[in-house]
Amino acid sequence: MYKLGDNDYVQNRNWNVLVFMCVVLILFGILLVRLFSLQYTHYDENLQRSENNRIRKVVLVAERGYIYDRNGVVLVRNRPSYQVALQAMSLPRSKAERDSVFYRLLRIKDKEGVRLFDSLSLDTAFQRSRWIRNRPITFFEDASPEQVALIEEHSSELPGVVTMIESRREYPYGTLASHVLGYTGEISEDQLKLPEFEGYSQGDRIGQKGLEQGYDLEFRGKNGIKLVEVNASGRELGPVKGVDAQPPVPGLHLISTIDLKLQKAAEDAIPDSARGALVAIDPRNGEILAMVSSPRLDPNIFSLKKRERNKGWAQVALDSLRPLTNRAISGTYTPASVFKLVTAGAGIENGILSESKYYPKACTGGYQYGARYQKCWGTHGNLNVVHAIRLSCDVFFYQAGLEIDMARINEFGRRFGLGEQPLGIDIPGEKGGWLVDSASFNAKNKRLGWRWARGLILNLAIGQGELVTPLQQAVLVGSLATNKGVYRPHLMKELRDDNGTVVRRYEPEIIRPGNMKPETHRILMAAMDSVVNHPGGTGKRGAIPGIRVGAKTGSGEWKKGAKTHAWYAAVAPLDDPQIAVAVIMEAAGGGGAVSGPIARKVMMAYFGKEDEEKK
Repeated sequence: MYKLGDNDYVQNRNWNVLVFMCVVLILFGILLVRLFSLQYTHYDENLQRSENNRIRKVVLVAERGYIYDRNGVVLVRNRPSYQVALQAMSLPRSKAERDSVFYRLLRIKDKEGVRLFDSLSLDTAFQRSRWIRNRPITFFEDASPEQVALIEEHSSELPGVVTMIESRREYPYGTLASHVLGYTGEISEDQLKLPEFEGYSQGDRIGQKGLEQGYDLEFRGKNGIKLVEVNASGRELGPVKGVDAQPPVPGLHLISTIDLKLQKAAEDAIPDSARGALVAIDPRNGEILAMVSSPRLDPNIFSLKKRERNKGWAQVALDSLRPLTNRAISGTYTPASVFKLVTAGAGIENGILSESKYYPKACTGGYQYGARYQKCWGTHGNLNVVHAIRLSCDVFFYQAGLEIDMARINEFGRRFGLGEQPLGIDIPGEKGGWLVDSASFNAKNKRLGWRWARGLILNLAIGQGELVTPLQQAVLVGSLATNKGVYRPHLMKELRDDNGTVVRRYEPEIIRPGNMKPETHRILMAAMDSVVNHPGGTGKRGAIPGIRVGAKTGSGEWKKGAKTHAWYAAVAPLDDPQIAVAVIMEAAGGGGAVSGPIARKVMMAYFGKEDEEKK
């Protein structure tokens, strides 16, 4: 016989059992629904995820195109470089296992007992692997074959650690033509935000200066893709069967206009410790034959390991001589007496000067203009325009400038490549110059309170006040000699594919009129000829036996009491111009004495007279 309390107990127990059974049924129902969802509703999606864990997409980086000189000599090539990296998707998920991989890497030592990896680089890579999952994270660059072998020995203990091989740029001639060639470096975050870098990703190496930057898109080629099977440790087992890899398309090779022999001659002539620049150009088509900016730098430092690369970068970036600056295209200087060719050309072209014209005031060492006495560097007597250019007489050009006026002088200069507008060379960093008139002078000096005065023409007529680049000076004398137009200066001759087929050829382009009356041309050429080939000429140290060289010297003032910048601009042969050379040596003294011999060495190499130079 049951008591009332016993019934309550039984009922409560049955109710609890019922609730428990319902909960179990609900959980099983949820589990069945989830299994159904995984097996049927999301089958394709889960299969794809499974395949993604088993199959890895590997990007096959295209080989970067080479750079050659005009005769086919390799100036820039690629070298293989082994990298050790973390493959984030293959790393263990648990912190303990990841830490285990970390400490195993730290324990690896080379044959001399030195740790292969430093903890800081490893820690940084492991931290980055938490949010970067789609690409390898390099933590050791330029590993030697012996170091790679050490990693492979421990591969079974290092899930997620991979060794890769990539191409690094190599510049076999070191500093030679370094500002022309440029260098490559990892793309920055700021660059990735720019529209011109659409399609690039973090970690990509791109051209940062010179031809490497100017033709980066052509050099890059097109990356390929392959699918490989991987095991649970992330090790590659081999290609996926039945799926063909998409091979990379190598970048284009660039045949430059640079002549290696001429480039070597130019760099041998300019000490690396000096500050200066040289441009040698073919005025008939705008091809740059040689370009030097000193001091130079070795672009190979940008292909080294990160620590060595940062050290090398710091040295050049902090160098007070600014070796990163390409003075040939971005250095701006007063043109000095080379500009007298422009003043004279404007005067002859406008009927103001002629071979028979002499100014009433002969050169006695200076010129009185109002209350101002303007000195000349010598005492030259009574001269015509040809003699004034030969002796570089300032007094003659003081008077000529006042009579011709700056509007005519500037117009003539712009015809032949001078002025604010850059010439459009095919590497980045080019600057324009400055031709001074009353409006531009007042605008530039407004904050200083300076105003245009007619007396400024005295300085401007002799090239003390305007600004030019060495490239503009070379283009100026070259186009004055040809009288057939100013061609856009360029460094690319041809682009070829991996089979040697020409994909693109640079077509010469006239960008300025670059012409004058036959009489103007005849007188200017006679004057340039006398600068070099007359015993009293200021540029006689640039003479070459058997070659008719024409030139103009200059000494550019830049700081009171300091040595002048030494200019020498030359062209040869005058009757059939093939090469124009402009040289500037900063704070070096007289142009004829310092820069003339440098230009001569380059021209001797061009005309195959190096042996005569050595005698």
